[in-house]
Amino acid sequence: MKIKELAHLIEGLVEGSGDIDINGLSGIEKAKLGDLTFAIDETKLAEAEHSNASCVLTNKTIRKSSKTLIRVTNPKLSFLIIYNTFNTPKDRESFIHPMATVSDSVNMGKNVWIGSSVSIEEGVKIGDRVIIESNSSIKKNCEIDSFCHIYPNVTLYENTKLQKNVTLHSGVVIGSDGFGYVKDKDKIYKFPQLGRVIVENNVEIGSNTTIDRGSLSDTVIGAGTKIDNLCQIAHNVKMGKNCLIAAQCGISGSTTLGDNVTMGGQSGIADNLTIGDNVIIAAKTGVIGNLKSGATVLGFPARPIAQAKRQMAILARLSKDSRKRD
Repeated sequence: MKIKELAHLIEGLVEGSGDIDINGLSGIEKAKLGDLTFAIDETKLAEAEHSNASCVLTNKTIRKSSKTLIRVTNPKLSFLIIYNTFNTPKDRESFIHPMATVSDSVNMGKNVWIGSSVSIEEGVKIGDRVIIESNSSIKKNCEIDSFCHIYPNVTLYENTKLQKNVTLHSGVVIGSDGFGYVKDKDKIYKFPQLGRVIVENNVEIGSNTTIDRGSLSDTVIGAGTKIDNLCQIAHNVKMGKNCLIAAQCGISGSTTLGDNVTMGGQSGIADNLTIGDNVIIAAKTGVIGNLKSGATVLGFPARPIAQAKRQMAILARLSKDSRKRD
Protein backbone atom coordinates (compact mmCIF):
# COMPACT_ATOMS: atom_id res chain seq x y z
CA MET A 1 0.00 0.00 0.00
CA LYS A 2 1.10 3.56 -0.64
CA ILE A 3 1.83 5.90 2.26
CA LYS A 4 -1.16 8.10 1.42
CA GLU A 5 -3.46 5.04 1.51
CA LEU A 6 -2.14 4.05 4.93
CA ALA A 7 -2.58 7.62 6.16
CA HIS A 8 -6.21 7.58 5.03
CA LEU A 9 -6.72 4.28 6.88
CA ILE A 10 -5.55 5.74 10.21
CA GLU A 11 -6.74 9.32 9.64
CA GLY A 12 -3.16 10.59 9.60
CA LEU A 13 -1.47 13.56 7.97
CA VAL A 14 1.38 12.90 5.50
CA GLU A 15 4.51 15.08 5.45
CA GLY A 16 6.62 14.18 2.42
CA SER A 17 5.87 11.90 -0.50
CA GLY A 18 2.65 9.94 -0.13
CA ASP A 19 3.27 7.83 -3.24
CA ILE A 20 5.97 5.57 -1.79
CA ASP A 21 4.96 1.92 -1.51
CA ILE A 22 5.04 0.35 1.96
CA ASN A 23 5.52 -3.42 1.96
CA GLY A 24 5.95 -4.14 5.65
CA LEU A 25 6.39 -2.90 9.21
CA SER A 26 9.47 -3.05 11.38
CA GLY A 27 11.20 -1.77 14.46
CA ILE A 28 13.73 0.98 13.84
CA GLU A 29 16.80 -1.26 14.22
CA LYS A 30 15.77 -3.70 11.48
CA ALA A 31 13.90 -1.33 9.17
CA LYS A 32 14.64 -1.63 5.45
CA LEU A 33 13.49 0.18 2.33
CA GLY A 34 9.74 -0.16 1.94
CA ASP A 35 9.18 -0.50 5.71
CA LEU A 36 7.13 1.70 8.01
CA THR A 37 8.32 2.19 11.58
CA PHE A 38 7.19 4.44 14.41
CA ALA A 39 8.87 6.95 16.71
CA ILE A 40 7.22 8.51 19.74
CA ASP A 41 9.96 10.95 20.78
CA GLU A 42 12.88 12.98 19.41
CA THR A 43 15.47 10.31 20.22
CA LYS A 44 13.59 7.59 18.36
CA LEU A 45 12.95 9.92 15.41
CA ALA A 46 16.69 10.61 15.14
CA GLU A 47 17.32 6.85 15.11
CA ALA A 48 14.65 6.37 12.45
CA GLU A 49 16.27 9.05 10.29
CA HIS A 50 19.48 7.00 10.26
CA SER A 51 17.63 3.80 9.33
CA ASN A 52 16.49 2.57 5.92
CA ALA A 53 12.79 2.95 6.79
CA SER A 54 10.72 4.61 4.06
CA CYS A 55 8.19 6.17 6.44
CA VAL A 56 7.91 7.02 10.12
CA LEU A 57 4.65 7.00 12.04
CA THR A 58 4.75 9.66 14.76
CA ASN A 59 2.71 12.10 16.81
CA LYS A 60 1.40 15.52 15.84
CA THR A 61 3.88 17.60 17.85
CA ILE A 62 7.27 16.12 16.99
CA ARG A 63 9.66 18.15 14.79
CA LYS A 64 9.82 17.91 11.00
CA SER A 65 12.04 15.29 9.44
CA SER A 66 13.97 14.36 6.31
CA LYS A 67 11.93 11.13 6.34
CA THR A 68 8.34 10.98 5.15
CA LEU A 69 6.11 11.14 8.23
CA ILE A 70 2.55 10.17 8.99
CA ARG A 71 1.34 12.22 11.95
CA VAL A 72 -1.38 10.74 14.15
CA THR A 73 -2.75 11.20 17.66
CA ASN A 74 -1.74 7.72 18.87
CA PRO A 75 1.21 6.23 16.92
CA LYS A 76 1.17 2.87 18.70
CA LEU A 77 -2.53 2.33 18.04
CA SER A 78 -2.14 3.41 14.42
CA PHE A 79 0.83 1.06 14.03
CA LEU A 80 -1.36 -1.75 15.34
CA ILE A 81 -4.14 -0.94 12.87
CA ILE A 82 -1.68 -1.00 9.97
CA TYR A 83 -0.11 -4.22 11.25
CA ASN A 84 -3.50 -5.91 11.34
CA THR A 85 -4.19 -4.68 7.81
CA PHE A 86 -0.96 -6.28 6.58
CA ASN A 87 -1.47 -9.47 8.60
CA THR A 88 -5.12 -10.39 8.27
CA PRO A 89 -5.23 -14.08 9.23
CA LYS A 90 -6.28 -16.45 6.48
CA ASP A 91 -8.99 -18.98 7.17
CA ARG A 92 -7.71 -22.51 7.63
CA GLU A 93 -9.58 -25.30 5.94
CA SER A 94 -11.27 -27.89 8.14
CA PHE A 95 -8.66 -30.35 9.40
CA ILE A 96 -8.43 -33.05 12.04
CA HIS A 97 -4.99 -34.57 12.48
CA PRO A 98 -5.04 -38.38 12.22
CA MET A 99 -3.42 -38.60 15.66
CA ALA A 100 -6.16 -36.51 17.29
CA THR A 101 -8.94 -38.19 19.29
CA VAL A 102 -12.33 -36.58 18.76
CA SER A 103 -15.57 -38.01 20.16
CA ASP A 104 -18.33 -38.74 17.66
CA SER A 105 -20.68 -36.61 19.76
CA VAL A 106 -18.69 -33.39 19.26
CA ASN A 107 -20.74 -30.65 17.58
CA MET A 108 -18.25 -28.98 15.27
CA GLY A 109 -18.58 -25.75 13.25
CA LYS A 110 -17.00 -24.76 9.94
CA ASN A 111 -13.26 -24.49 9.24
CA VAL A 112 -12.20 -26.02 12.56
CA TRP A 113 -8.51 -26.98 12.70
CA ILE A 114 -7.38 -29.66 15.19
CA GLY A 115 -3.72 -30.58 15.63
CA SER A 116 -1.79 -33.70 16.56
CA SER A 117 -2.58 -35.58 19.80
CA VAL A 118 -5.51 -33.32 20.68
CA SER A 119 -8.17 -35.03 22.80
CA ILE A 120 -11.79 -33.82 22.62
CA GLU A 121 -14.32 -35.68 24.75
CA GLU A 122 -18.06 -36.20 24.37
CA GLY A 123 -20.59 -33.40 24.43
CA VAL A 124 -18.17 -30.66 23.38
CA LYS A 125 -19.46 -27.83 21.16
CA ILE A 126 -17.00 -26.03 18.86
CA GLY A 127 -17.88 -22.94 16.81
CA ASP A 128 -16.59 -21.82 13.43
CA ARG A 129 -12.92 -21.15 12.64
CA VAL A 130 -11.60 -22.51 15.92
CA ILE A 131 -7.94 -23.62 16.10
CA ILE A 132 -6.90 -26.23 18.68
CA GLU A 133 -3.19 -26.99 18.56
CA SER A 134 -1.23 -30.11 19.47
CA ASN A 135 -1.53 -31.97 22.79
CA SER A 136 -4.45 -29.92 24.07
CA SER A 137 -7.17 -31.66 26.06
CA ILE A 138 -10.83 -30.60 25.93
CA LYS A 139 -12.92 -32.42 28.55
CA LYS A 140 -16.63 -33.28 28.51
CA ASN A 141 -19.32 -30.72 27.71
CA CYS A 142 -17.02 -27.77 27.08
CA GLU A 143 -18.21 -24.98 24.78
CA ILE A 144 -15.77 -23.18 22.49
CA ASP A 145 -17.32 -20.38 20.45
CA SER A 146 -16.15 -19.09 17.07
CA PHE A 147 -12.66 -17.69 16.31
CA CYS A 148 -11.02 -19.08 19.46
CA HIS A 149 -7.35 -20.05 19.26
CA ILE A 150 -6.05 -22.67 21.67
CA TYR A 151 -2.28 -23.10 21.56
CA PRO A 152 -0.43 -26.37 22.39
CA ASN A 153 -0.72 -28.15 25.74
CA VAL A 154 -3.85 -26.37 26.98
CA THR A 155 -6.34 -28.18 29.23
CA LEU A 156 -10.03 -27.30 29.53
CA TYR A 157 -11.75 -29.20 32.33
CA GLU A 158 -15.40 -30.28 32.08
CA ASN A 159 -18.09 -27.65 31.36
CA THR A 160 -15.66 -24.81 30.65
CA LYS A 161 -17.17 -22.17 28.35
CA LEU A 162 -15.16 -19.95 26.00
CA GLN A 163 -17.05 -17.20 24.22
CA LYS A 164 -15.94 -15.71 20.89
CA ASN A 165 -12.34 -14.85 19.95
CA VAL A 166 -10.63 -16.18 23.08
CA THR A 167 -6.89 -16.88 22.89
CA LEU A 168 -5.29 -19.37 25.28
CA HIS A 169 -1.51 -19.67 25.15
CA SER A 170 0.51 -22.81 25.83
CA GLY A 171 0.10 -24.49 29.19
CA VAL A 172 -3.11 -22.72 30.26
CA VAL A 173 -5.35 -24.79 32.54
CA ILE A 174 -8.97 -23.71 32.91
CA GLY A 175 -11.59 -25.29 35.12
CA SER A 176 -9.50 -27.29 37.58
CA ASP A 177 -10.83 -27.63 41.13
CA GLY A 178 -10.50 -24.64 43.40
CA PHE A 179 -8.53 -24.77 46.64
CA GLY A 180 -11.57 -25.38 48.81
CA TYR A 181 -11.29 -27.44 52.00
CA VAL A 182 -12.98 -27.79 55.37
CA LYS A 183 -10.96 -28.60 58.50
CA ASP A 184 -12.45 -30.62 61.33
CA LYS A 185 -10.16 -31.56 64.19
CA ASP A 186 -7.28 -33.49 62.67
CA LYS A 187 -8.83 -34.02 59.21
CA ILE A 188 -9.18 -31.91 56.07
CA TYR A 189 -12.15 -32.48 53.78
CA LYS A 190 -12.44 -31.34 50.17
CA PHE A 191 -15.37 -28.96 49.57
CA PRO A 192 -17.41 -29.73 46.42
CA GLN A 193 -16.35 -27.81 43.30
CA LEU A 194 -19.55 -27.68 41.24
CA GLY A 195 -19.25 -24.45 39.22
CA ARG A 196 -17.76 -23.68 35.81
CA VAL A 197 -15.35 -21.20 34.29
CA ILE A 198 -16.83 -18.77 31.76
CA VAL A 199 -14.36 -16.79 29.64
CA GLU A 200 -16.12 -13.99 27.81
CA ASN A 201 -15.45 -12.48 24.36
CA ASN A 202 -12.01 -11.23 23.27
CA VAL A 203 -10.07 -12.47 26.30
CA GLU A 204 -6.39 -13.44 25.97
CA ILE A 205 -4.71 -15.61 28.62
CA GLY A 206 -0.94 -16.08 28.83
CA SER A 207 1.11 -19.24 29.13
CA ASN A 208 0.85 -21.41 32.24
CA THR A 209 -1.92 -19.38 33.82
CA THR A 210 -4.51 -21.35 35.78
CA ILE A 211 -8.15 -20.46 36.40
CA ASP A 212 -10.15 -22.57 38.86
CA ARG A 213 -13.80 -23.39 38.43
CA GLY A 214 -16.29 -22.13 40.96
CA SER A 215 -17.21 -24.12 44.02
CA LEU A 216 -20.94 -23.30 43.92
CA SER A 217 -21.16 -20.35 41.49
CA ASP A 218 -19.13 -19.81 38.28
CA THR A 219 -15.74 -18.20 37.88
CA VAL A 220 -16.10 -15.46 35.24
CA ILE A 221 -13.44 -13.63 33.23
CA GLY A 222 -14.94 -10.46 31.72
CA ALA A 223 -14.91 -9.51 28.05
CA GLY A 224 -11.75 -7.90 26.69
CA THR A 225 -9.61 -8.86 29.69
CA LYS A 226 -5.94 -9.70 29.13
CA ILE A 227 -4.12 -11.97 31.60
CA ASP A 228 -0.35 -12.44 31.44
CA ASN A 229 1.71 -15.60 32.02
CA LEU A 230 1.89 -17.52 35.30
CA CYS A 231 -1.18 -16.07 37.00
CA GLN A 232 -3.54 -17.85 39.39
CA ILE A 233 -7.26 -17.02 39.42
CA ALA A 234 -9.08 -18.87 42.19
CA HIS A 235 -12.61 -20.25 42.40
CA ASN A 236 -15.66 -17.98 42.22
CA VAL A 237 -13.65 -14.94 41.11
CA LYS A 238 -15.74 -12.50 39.08
CA MET A 239 -13.57 -10.32 36.87
CA GLY A 240 -15.00 -7.33 34.99
CA LYS A 241 -14.40 -6.13 31.46
CA ASN A 242 -11.06 -4.98 30.04
CA CYS A 243 -8.92 -5.84 33.05
CA LEU A 244 -5.12 -6.05 32.65
CA ILE A 245 -3.42 -8.64 34.87
CA ALA A 246 0.38 -8.77 34.63
CA ALA A 247 2.57 -11.83 35.19
CA GLN A 248 2.63 -13.79 38.46
CA CYS A 249 -0.47 -12.18 39.94
CA GLY A 250 -2.83 -14.07 42.21
CA ILE A 251 -6.50 -13.46 42.95
CA SER A 252 -7.98 -15.42 45.85
CA GLY A 253 -11.39 -17.06 45.91
CA SER A 254 -14.74 -15.26 45.73
CA THR A 255 -13.18 -11.86 45.03
CA THR A 256 -14.91 -9.52 42.58
CA LEU A 257 -13.05 -7.14 40.28
CA GLY A 258 -14.79 -4.27 38.50
CA ASP A 259 -14.13 -3.11 34.95
CA ASN A 260 -10.74 -1.79 33.81
CA VAL A 261 -8.77 -3.03 36.82
CA THR A 262 -4.99 -3.13 36.34
CA MET A 263 -2.72 -5.38 38.42
CA GLY A 264 1.05 -4.96 38.24
CA GLY A 265 3.34 -7.99 38.28
CA GLN A 266 3.43 -10.21 41.39
CA SER A 267 0.58 -8.40 43.08
CA GLY A 268 -2.06 -10.33 44.97
CA ILE A 269 -5.62 -9.92 46.24
CA ALA A 270 -7.00 -11.73 49.28
CA ASP A 271 -10.29 -13.63 49.25
CA ASN A 272 -13.86 -12.33 49.44
CA LEU A 273 -12.98 -8.74 48.54
CA THR A 274 -14.56 -6.21 46.17
CA ILE A 275 -12.31 -4.18 43.90
CA GLY A 276 -14.03 -1.24 42.18
CA ASP A 277 -13.80 -0.06 38.58
CA ASN A 278 -10.64 1.56 37.21
CA VAL A 279 -8.47 0.50 40.16
CA ILE A 280 -4.69 0.36 39.63
CA ILE A 281 -2.73 -2.06 41.83
CA ALA A 282 1.03 -1.49 41.58
CA ALA A 283 3.52 -4.33 41.22
CA LYS A 284 4.16 -6.50 44.32
CA THR A 285 1.19 -4.98 46.15
CA GLY A 286 -0.79 -7.07 48.63
CA VAL A 287 -4.49 -6.15 48.79
CA ILE A 288 -6.24 -7.29 51.98
CA GLY A 289 -9.24 -4.95 51.99
CA ASN A 290 -11.91 -3.67 49.61
CA LEU A 291 -10.88 -0.91 47.18
CA LYS A 292 -13.16 1.86 45.93
CA SER A 293 -13.41 2.70 42.23
CA GLY A 294 -10.54 4.80 40.90
CA ALA A 295 -8.08 3.92 43.67
CA THR A 296 -4.35 3.53 42.93
CA VAL A 297 -2.53 1.52 45.58
CA LEU A 298 0.96 0.32 46.43
CA GLY A 299 2.69 -1.80 49.06
CA PHE A 300 1.69 -4.29 51.72
CA PRO A 301 -0.83 -3.76 53.02
CA ALA A 302 -2.07 -1.82 49.98
CA ARG A 303 -2.20 1.93 50.63
CA PRO A 304 -2.98 4.93 48.42
CA ILE A 305 0.09 5.34 46.26
CA ALA A 306 0.91 8.91 47.38
CA GLN A 307 0.78 7.83 51.02
CA ALA A 308 2.92 4.76 50.36
CA LYS A 309 5.57 6.82 48.58
CA ARG A 310 5.69 9.37 51.42
CA GLN A 311 6.13 6.58 53.95
CA MET A 312 8.94 5.02 51.92
CA ALA A 313 10.68 8.41 51.67
CA ILE A 314 10.40 8.94 55.44
CA LEU A 315 11.83 5.47 56.13
CA ALA A 316 14.71 6.15 53.76
CA ARG A 317 15.52 9.42 55.57
CA LEU A 318 15.30 7.76 58.99
CA SER A 319 17.65 5.02 57.82
CA LYS A 320 20.11 7.60 56.49
CA ASP A 321 19.98 9.61 59.74
CA SER A 322 20.54 6.42 61.75
CA ARG A 323 23.67 5.60 59.77
CA LYS A 324 25.01 9.11 60.39
CA ARG A 325 24.54 8.71 64.17
CA ASP A 326 26.31 5.38 64.09
